[in-house]
Amino acid sequence: MNDRHLSNRARWLKALPTAFFLALLCLLAFPARAATLYLSPTGSDTAAGTSPDQALATLPAAWDKARAVTPGEAVTIVVLPGTYRAQTLIIDARVQRGPIVITGDRTAGELPAFVGDGTGTWLHYRGTLGRDSGLTVRAFRIAHYATAISLDGNRTDPAAFNRGTVLTDLAIEDIGSGSGGAGNDNAAPSTAAIRLVNAHDTTIRAIAFRRIRTADPARCAGLHAIYLASHARGAMITGNTFTDFCGSAIKLRDDSGDAVIDGSRFAAGSAAPAIEEWFCDMARTTACTKPQGECPSTGIRIGANDFGDMPVRRRVMVRGTRLQRPWCPPGSAAAPRFVFADGHTLP
Repeated sequence: MNDRHLSNRARWLKALPTAFFLALLCLLAFPARAATLYLSPTGSDTAAGTSPDQALATLPAAWDKARAVTPGEAVTIVVLPGTYRAQTLIIDARVQRGPIVITGDRTAGELPAFVGDGTGTWLHYRGTLGRDSGLTVRAFRIAHYATAISLDGNRTDPAAFNRGTVLTDLAIEDIGSGSGGAGNDNAAPSTAAIRLVNAHDTTIRAIAFRRIRTADPARCAGLHAIYLASHARGAMITGNTFTDFCGSAIKLRDDSGDAVIDGSRFAAGSAAPAIEEWFCDMARTTACTKPQGECPSTGIRIGANDFGDMPVRRRVMVRGTRLQRPWCPPGSAAAPRFVFADGHTLP
């Protein structure tokens, strides 16, 4: 039967493959939308933010615009060269429309700088939805904050995590309570330059950590360059440098295992260890703050790191009890905390 004798319905069915093919071509020709916003030290938060000549002045103003894009639309915030003072940003995953990249423009030869007063957190990501954050932060200098970056899931609900954040090509300097100078000695103690709480599969790469110290030496042992806590599993910590730190440079706590720590260099760490795993056992100490109890962090892989002349006992350290507790997975106390490149383990 030729086309002249086909019913209208048959003609329509016959045309479906061609229509589908044309629709697919349209999707390929017009990819998902993306928006670019610009920040400048001489910008204005009343500007459109859509070009360097119409740049915004602050990260919160850029975030306000990012929250107004079409759902699923990616946003890139380009931070133009210069110094930005006393800025902080909170990103709430519940109102995040799509992936967001915050990137510095290095055309001037130096990293754009965010400089605080020794208090507060420069970037605080709140994500408890159990999905990818879509967040990338790269190419900045961040200095004189109590905390540089905090990625927070829910510490008491393992399913309420965020996942997949990328932090790369950063210089993080002079971080810790009161690091900005006089007048900040009474700030709430900081625990980290980068803090992960129930943040999964985070990439921390090519970051230079320098002078991670508090103004009060008595608080310094509790301050870390990178602190992984409460199910912050699967981190990729590679190619970083740690210079002048007074608490352990990398600390892992409460089921924050399966991390990879490789290609990093540790120098001038006072008496602090380079890498530390701590199982805070609430049956033996009152220092634990999680009501349902913490568990060991296991399966942490240690690659080819440079510890310089640091004593061997301070390079990789396990603290806390090795006793199995009923609130932890069976066998977790006996599982190796660290696995080294040559195959040996540290229980």
